[in-house]
Amino acid sequence: MGKKKTYRGELVDEIRGLGQSQGLNHVFTTFLEISATCISAEIDPSNAEEREKRYEEMTSAMDPKTLNCYAHMLALLALAIHEHEEDPCDILGSIYHELRLNNEWNGQYFTPDNVCRMMAQLVNPVDERPEEEDPIMINEPTCGSGTMVIGAVWAMKQKDFDFRHKSFFVAQDIDIRCVWMAYIQLSLYGIPAVVIHGDTLAMKEWSRWYTPLASVPFIKRECAVNSTEKGAATSG
Repeated sequence: MGKKKTYRGELVDEIRGLGQSQGLNHVFTTFLEISATCISAEIDPSNAEEREKRYEEMTSAMDPKTLNCYAHMLALLALAIHEHEEDPCDILGSIYHELRLNNEWNGQYFTPDNVCRMMAQLVNPVDERPEEEDPIMINEPTCGSGTMVIGAVWAMKQKDFDFRHKSFFVAQDIDIRCVWMAYIQLSLYGIPAVVIHGDTLAMKEWSRWYTPLASVPFIKRECAVNSTEKGAATSG
């Protein structure tokens, strides 16, 4: 009897199958945008109208079979992530490398899980941290597929640290495709985070993507801070 294929393996097969007629890079990128837009439109009122419109633009031109393929891909990814709930890893980043898409993505390379886990353990800020302290705020300025954030969460889980209530992540990347990869995975892993599409060095920002566990109070607080900063910058 052959070994049962994992949900991750089924997802790779699904992408390759549709990619035979539409191109692997196109299918993978479209899958990322559709999935990220769909999640965000459901949980972020501040961006819902814009993202619902974009979702309709993408899906209205698709035949039902193709649209069902993308829906099935997202379901498979959710199941694959559920399988790794206790051992979080960068599923989309590994698929990206398996499909050899780096040649079409300007040679981008995402750090392997084991390296990210080691780095997170070396700088793990949760040891001997009092429970009453405010949540840990962690910034990843070049997040790629989200692998460093996922590695940090893995390290927190090794310490039985309640990352869902006692941490918040800010992840940024200049490549919108990386933003979508990170956003989808952090959302499905239940990680409280905002993923920003922007240029960290130039301090430019084009869009924000809040995960489902990014609480409404945090969003409101961030918006207030941003408005104050922009006002100060304008008056200066």
